[in-house]
Amino acid sequence: MKIVRFSAGVGISLASLVLLTGLVQPNWLAKLNWLVQPVQADRLQSDSYVIQFGNFNTGSGEFNDGDTRLTYTMGQTGAGPFGTYGSTEFFIGSGFQYIYQIQEFGFSIDRAQVDLGELMIGQHSTATNTLTITTRGAGGYSIYAYELHPLQHSNGLDFIPDTTCDGGGCDETTAQVWTDQSVAGFGFNVLSDDAAADFLNTTYFRQFADRSASEEMQAIMTSANIVTNRTGTITYKAGINSNIAAGNYQTGIVYVAVPGY
Repeated sequence: MKIVRFSAGVGISLASLVLLTGLVQPNWLAKLNWLVQPVQADRLQSDSYVIQFGNFNTGSGEFNDGDTRLTYTMGQTGAGPFGTYGSTEFFIGSGFQYIYQIQEFGFSIDRAQVDLGELMIGQHSTATNTLTITTRGAGGYSIYAYELHPLQHSNGLDFIPDTTCDGGGCDETTAQVWTDQSVAGFGFNVLSDDAAADFLNTTYFRQFADRSASEEMQAIMTSANIVTNRTGTITYKAGINSNIAAGNYQTGIVYVAVPGY
């Protein structure tokens, strides 16, 4: 009987991104300059960006009847967002006068060390983490994940490969059923109201994106809504076969929580 000892360190990376942008005046507006009086606008710039203010609104104001307070703008010409965070070359959130801080953005994980104990041939071993997130912006949030490398032996030479699931088709972007105890590997499942759509139930597993192979981190939980103490249960699973050397195996898992605006 071959026994493998497994442990994984789980890191938390908390990132918040706020990009300011303005509307650069298009060429056709320049032709209308003779119709209006000159106005002043702020200009912010550096070697990597230029921000010009402001924009054109048809109206703005505030209503307050003692019970309800409403502020508004109408006719803004440059409201975003533009691009998709994590999947395009740029992301800009602009406008949204109506977004106010509801509460602080928060992200936590219940423990930073996960130990799957002794792995035996023909028997999968599992352990869990709980992620908790609270958002403040109307754009919701996304949580991304990746591994530093596949499970690596303490000798630095041997690995437990990332799972390809029962049918051999799962990877870092697509979850598939993994219940066959004879299929070795390492993978994870996400159970949450906001879990990525390919996690159809608790039998569906993915690989973690492998940073050492230059794979891009992948979203595992996403919502366009404001959430308070929304949780996700991450189930790690590992299994071995007779080709895997006995010893201690480790990797690091990094989670990146990004608020939307």
